[in-house]
Amino acid sequence: MTDYFALLNFPRRPWLDADALKQRFHELSTEVHPDQAHDATDEAKAELQQRFAEVNTAHQCLREAKTRVRHLLELELGRAPGNVKSIPGEMTDWFMEIGSVCREADAFLARKEAQDSPLLQAALMGEGMELNEKVAKMHGRLQAELARVDAELQSLGQAWEALDSQVEGRTEALPLTRLEALDQRLGFWVKWSGQLAERSSRLMF
Repeated sequence: MTDYFALLNFPRRPWLDADALKQRFHELSTEVHPDQAHDATDEAKAELQQRFAEVNTAHQCLREAKTRVRHLLELELGRAPGNVKSIPGEMTDWFMEIGSVCREADAFLARKEAQDSPLLQAALMGEGMELNEKVAKMHGRLQAELARVDAELQSLGQAWEALDSQVEGRTEALPLTRLEALDQRLGFWVKWSGQLAERSSRLMF
């Protein structure tokens, strides 16, 4: 398994500074970009192409909290964390509320798209704008929850920092149970955020 943290020369952390990560990615991708190998052999060019792809994949993984946390858990546990399908109890109200808003948006969009008359479609514009505000408000609340998770990931990073030089008993000392719980929440937050953003973009047209 490739350690994307090591590949980009970052210590393993649940949270990474986005600007520092972006800067490191640009530095490394410039070094290994295939365009740098004008006079190289085909073998060297292929190796550089593979290296460039690996750096890009590492950046894609580490820049998003959801994939970064899952990758970190896989590295520390030696296995991929299980996919949790049941919604945690504390998120049930969110599931019900977001589901209700999405169903309302879907019903409106189906009604709007069924209208052949541009005049009738225009008449629905006001209702669509009100509904989009409702979706946007819910999306904003969800983004605030994601920001809280991000802050907790940053706080958890102190545990990794304290154990950087420890090898024996390191895995047992890390707060992996808490990180797995955050991984579960992130999965649902990101999924629901995407669902709301998709409805919002459709309501705007």
